[in-house]
Formats: sequence, structure tokens, C-alpha cells
Amino acid sequence: MKWVKYVEYALFAATIVCFASLFFLPQVQHMGDMHADCNWMLVWTYAIVGIGLIAALISPVKNLFTTPKAAVKALVGLVVAVAVLGGCYALSSAAPVPNSAGGFFEDAFELKFTDTVIYLAYLVAGVSILSILVGEIRNAIK
Repeated sequence: MKWVKYVEYALFAATIVCFASLFFLPQVQHMGDMHADCNWMLVWTYAIVGIGLIAALISPVKNLFTTPKAAVKALVGLVVAVAVLGGCYALSSAAPVPNSAGGFFEDAFELKFTDTVIYLAYLVAGVSILSILVGEIRNAIK
């Protein structure tokens, strides 16, 4: 699994380059304001989230072929992941959102996708904080 470390370093370096480009690339004028062009950074963020989702789905599937116990755990994890993703998608809204230019964001796919990712991020953050708290309380009791 040495290659995973190199992939991690490459993704981290690319992210640092993306972040640094906000400060070192020339500013772009848009509607009278000067700002950095961030569209490609959003694409990079979506790519990183996509890589994470693909890795989260491939890892359990890979375990299907190793042992029967791992196969059952992988299937349960895969079903839970798909159910959570589906639940977040079902909760998301495609209602138009007003923007600062006086118009509306109306692309239903982008609105549903953005809401789904935000709900997933909140859920993951909440589960992470809860698991840290439970772990610390359990360690304090022992």
C-alpha cells in the first residue's frame, strides 16, 4: 500500500497549488469587482469529493472477494452508504435561489447536488464530533 501514500502526497500538493494560486495569479474583473477566478477551484473540490466517494465505494467492494465475513460487512456498509446518500438527496431542494446580481440560480441539478453535499458534510461532521465525544467519555470511564 505504498502507492496510497504517494497519491495522498500528490493530491495534497495539488490542493496547496490551488490555494496558493488565489494569492499569486492575476486578479480578474467581474461586474466591476476584482477577484480571483475560482471556477477551476470548485472543479478541483468536486474532483476531490468524487475521488473520496469512489474510494469509499470501491474499498468495500474489494473486500467482497477476500473473506465471507468481510463480504457481509462490506455489503452492509455499502447499503448504509447508499441509504444515507439517497436520504440526503431526498432532503435536498431544487427551489431557485436568489443571487447577488438580482437573478436566480435555477439549474435543478446544481441545486440538488449542492444541497446533497452540504447535508452529507453536516452529517459527517456531526458523526465525527459525536464519535470523538463518545470515545473520550468511554476512555474517561475506563
